[in-house]
Parts: sequence; structure tokens; C-alpha cells
Amino acid sequence: MVDLDYDPKSPESILLAAKKLTGKALRYFMPSDVTNVANKGDLGTLVENYFFFINPGNSPEPDFKEANLELKTTGLLKKADGTYRAKERLVLTMINYETLAEETWLSSSFLKKCSSMLLLFYEYIKDVSVIDRKFVIDPLLYNLPEEDRAQIRRDWETIQAKIRDGKAHELSEGDTFYLGACRKGSGGPNEKLRKQPFSDIPAKARAFSFKQGYVDFILAGHVSKLDSLGVADALTFEDATKSKFAPFIGKSIEELSRELNSHKESSMQKGFHRGLAERILSQNASSVAELVKAGIELKTIRVNSKGRPNEAMSFPGFKFMDIIHEEWEESSFANKLEQKFLFVIYQEDNAGIEHLAKVAYWNMPYLDREEAHRVWEDTKSRVKVDAKNLPKASESRVAHVRPKAKNAADVLPTPQGDFHTKQCFWLNQNYIQEVIASL
Repeated sequence: MVDLDYDPKSPESILLAAKKLTGKALRYFMPSDVTNVANKGDLGTLVENYFFFINPGNSPEPDFKEANLELKTTGLLKKADGTYRAKERLVLTMINYETLAEETWLSSSFLKKCSSMLLLFYEYIKDVSVIDRKFVIDPLLYNLPEEDRAQIRRDWETIQAKIRDGKAHELSEGDTFYLGACRKGSGGPNEKLRKQPFSDIPAKARAFSFKQGYVDFILAGHVSKLDSLGVADALTFEDATKSKFAPFIGKSIEELSRELNSHKESSMQKGFHRGLAERILSQNASSVAELVKAGIELKTIRVNSKGRPNEAMSFPGFKFMDIIHEEWEESSFANKLEQKFLFVIYQEDNAGIEHLAKVAYWNMPYLDREEAHRVWEDTKSRVKVDAKNLPKASESRVAHVRPKAKNAADVLPTPQGDFHTKQCFWLNQNYIQEVIASL
């Protein structure tokens, strides 16, 4: 029997004990005769076993049952200025499709397990073993904030509704704002799929998670310079955003520039239209709290008088030598397509004058994600044979590959032993036109 130096019934006592980890790695607290764990296992489990001396396993109860407190460790990356940002989303608890469909929010296993958490922050360094990664920030007792509970509940209900509709296989992190349903399987063709209660179609394993932006917000605290949309129990993300933009819909670029006191410095200025949208969202702040927490990506789209976009929509580039070894689930393209986007659309009238036309949230539907997946797999196969022959816009309704480089000299090595201009995935102009028309 180990004598605990904390009260297992007291969150404050557990927090005080956890502060001893700050500035140290777990190895400092481990017995010298413990071997073969340096690179094995989840760091959170190792902290439970070797620091707090508990072994909750996969129990639906919180890790510290008597204190109603769940333990989570999350990795941070150090920025150039010495501060930290979240490495990734914070995985909370696995989604059981069978039981979730029958739950209510107040009695949910998610709320029971994750309403109060002890968060431990360690610096992630790739080649450092898990027990040698230092906890660089004091631990935090986290309770679901009152101002976020309504949206987290809506997110939970959105995920539940999709399962009840027999669409667990269609779940996407882009369906929701703060609380996501992230993938938790091994990926690839051999991944073991799970049964869902209202469909015979097997679904990939998923877990509830806080999105990376939400973890960053927790880390930063409630920073005063962040504005707010005003999302609340009776006001959804969509309604709050529409109310911000409503006074400006239909106004020309010239009118927007004047009212927002933002003027184009030159005809070559990039990001001007995006800047106008950002000022509408947050005229007196650097960002908007809810958008930061939800990890929403703002995309401005300019279309002609017939509603056709001026260009296709680009996504991050890929390396030829990397994509041939990747699985779809770990690719940056797949992860981007699981996001939720805020589209701000500017449209020309028949006289060629641009106006703010429409604003809407969007995430890619399941069947379109499957088509993008097909294009990605086709790209992977072609790169292995000839990196200069990649999928064109005419080969898919949804996506294609083409260059995105600074100039002709901006190249990367290929599996064929030569070099080729940097490439990225794009959503087709016709596809974006379809999306805009449907909003």
C-alpha cells in the first residue's frame, strides 16, 4: 500500500500535488527499478500509475472517482517568442455509438467523466521519450465554463443526432464547434471498424475531443483583447455571426471601407477583403473568442455576377516524398476537410461593383469528403509512378492537384529522382460554386 501525499477526495489537494511536476519530467518521480516504459504507453496513464498511484483503466468514471476529477495530459509546442501553443486537440473519452444514442445530456457519460478535469501541460519534443518530456506550465483545474456549456451541449447533441440517424460513419469534426468527434482508429485499409445501432454500415472509431483552438484558449485564459460573438444558451454560432454581419450585407467594398475605416493601400494589396471581414467580426480586438476556441477557418470568396468564384480554393501543399508513405487519416488535406469554415462571400453586380453578399458556416459533406479521399489516394498512387502526372479538375467533381509555388524554381524532390514544382490540393471552382449556391 502506497501512502498518498494528497487527499483523493479533494480536487484542490490533487492539484497541489500535481504542481510538484512543474519543471520536471515524470522520470524524476519514477523508481529506478522500473524499466521498459520510456517510450511506451500514454503519458497520462504513466502519470496515473507512477505519480498518483492510481489505476482507473478504461472505467466510465472519472480517474479520481472520489473527487469527480478526470486527469488529462496535453502536449505543447514552444513558439519563437518562448510562449506555448497546443500541439493538437485534447482527446477526452471514446464515443460508444450504442450507448450514446440512448443518453441524455445531463446523464451523459461525457458529462460525468469530463465536466471537471485536471490538465497537465508538457512540452512535446519529438525525439524525447514520454517520461522525459517536462511539464512546463502549472497544472490547471478545469470545469466546463458556464459561457461555453450551451455550445458544448449543442455539439454533443449534433454528434448524438447523427448517430441516431444511422450516420456515425459520416461524422466529421467539421460538424461541430468546440466539442469534436475526432478519429481514433489506426487508419488505412486494415483499420477495425465499429458497429453503429441504426445502420449496417460500419463506422470508424471516434472520441470526444476539444478542438486545438479550444485548448489554446484554455491555455491562454480569458484574454481581454479578444472580442466575443455573444454565443449563449439562446444564441447559436450561426445566429450570432449573422447578427454581426447583417448591417453590412449588400454594401459595396467602397461603402465597407468607409464605414470600417479600412482602405486599400494599393491595387496589389493581398488580404484586403479578409481584413474587412475580420473588422466586421471584431472592430476593436485582434480576434473573436468563439472563433479561436472553435478553430474556425475564415475563407473569403470572390465571385462574379453569375456566382462563379474567381479561383479554386487552395489547401496546404504536400511533399512528394512524404505523401507516398502517408495514410489518408493523417494527411493535412484530410484534417483540413474535417474542419468547419466560415465563408464570407463578395459578389460583383452587373456593373462590376463588388458587394458583401453572403456569410455562412460550412463543412464538407460526407460523400464529398469520400470523393476528396479518392483524389488523394489517386494522387498518392500517381506520385509513385510519375509526380508530374497528377489529378486534374476535369477528373473529379470536387478536387484536383496543381502547382502552388513562389516561382518555377520552387521545387521538391520526387520518387523518380528529379525535381518538380510544389503542388497542393484545390477544391474545384465548379464545386465551390455549387457550395455557395447551396448556402
